[in-house]
Amino acid sequence: MIRTYKCRAKLSSSGHKKLSRVFQMCADLYNACLEERIDCYKKTGKSRTYYDQCKALTEVRADDPEYGSISVQVFRGAAGRIDKAFQSFFRRLKNKEKPGFPRFRKGERWRTIEINDQCWKMLRREGNKVILKIKGLPRIEVKPSQELPPNGLLKAIRITRKPLRTEVALSYELADVQPVEEITNPVGIDMGISKRLTLSNGETVRKREIDRSRIIRLQRSVSRKKKGSSNQRKALSKLAKEWQRVSERERDYLHRLSAELVKMYDFIAVEKLKTKNMLRDKNLAKSISEQTWDKFVTLLDEKAESAGVKVAYVNPKGTSQECSGCGATLKKPLSARTHKCGCGVEMDRDVNAALNILHRGISVAGGKLKESRIAGRMKMKRADVGPVRPRTVYV
Repeated sequence: MIRTYKCRAKLSSSGHKKLSRVFQMCADLYNACLEERIDCYKKTGKSRTYYDQCKALTEVRADDPEYGSISVQVFRGAAGRIDKAFQSFFRRLKNKEKPGFPRFRKGERWRTIEINDQCWKMLRREGNKVILKIKGLPRIEVKPSQELPPNGLLKAIRITRKPLRTEVALSYELADVQPVEEITNPVGIDMGISKRLTLSNGETVRKREIDRSRIIRLQRSVSRKKKGSSNQRKALSKLAKEWQRVSERERDYLHRLSAELVKMYDFIAVEKLKTKNMLRDKNLAKSISEQTWDKFVTLLDEKAESAGVKVAYVNPKGTSQECSGCGATLKKPLSARTHKCGCGVEMDRDVNAALNILHRGISVAGGKLKESRIAGRMKMKRADVGPVRPRTVYV
């Protein structure tokens, strides 16, 4: 399995300037590769391949000392990006989607260097420091937040300049972890808008609410500036930094939430939602995008794979309408927040949906759920205290 460690990078002021120059050179090479592919297709009806352009890159580095002074792996990453762009373009054409032909890139908008070969030679340890040394690039001190795997497992390096800082992403190929064989503590998760997550045991996660007051103020400041002026660039920089702070806080929270769920449960069933189709609803699009379901599921899947926890994806159709007690279908509008069935089951509709997701997940995994511990506990609660209501435990 591939795991990526994102680390902060420390550079000198001269190092930042040198890195900016390398970004510009990568953008120029990308645009040259794109122009070559377009011209070749117009003249011959065939396009250039990635290997053809790598051969041409060798000639460019021999003729231009500035390109020759920088590691060839840096520029192969730029040539690989244009190759991926064309592969995605043809894939969208084949699937009859909006094609989106590759575009030329401005140098100031090029912010990433990708290296996918011989990475283990570039990361070195000097005492307690981890140093990234790449030919032609400035000396970069990497500050990981946890212990890194051995360099021999390093497969890819990405250097990215963001509004707040420069970051280094190190991708390692680690051994697969064997999944847990015996399921003792399963859980189903229903994702929603009024409550971000509802678990099949009745616990919930509050919905995400973004404080947009500062973002709105900065956006208005950008709108008042003259287009293309230095003041507008400064205002745009402040706005981008604020958005990155919001994004980092959200990602940190999702990391902690997904890690906690993986520690608590050994089998997790989640909905396989088609978020792209759901965003077509103009009334709910903003609320849906704010909950970042896709990011949560991605992080949950990664952490579960590392811990050997099984994750099952189920079809969400009808989970809110089906009774978790008897299996009967009970149609109800979205405004009805309580599930009441003639069999005696009465609970919050999201808890009912989470239980149905758990039942389907165990079926997908090949197991049977005659009387799970969770289902038994829910029946005991209904008998003792009446209708089950969810309680919020994650903040």
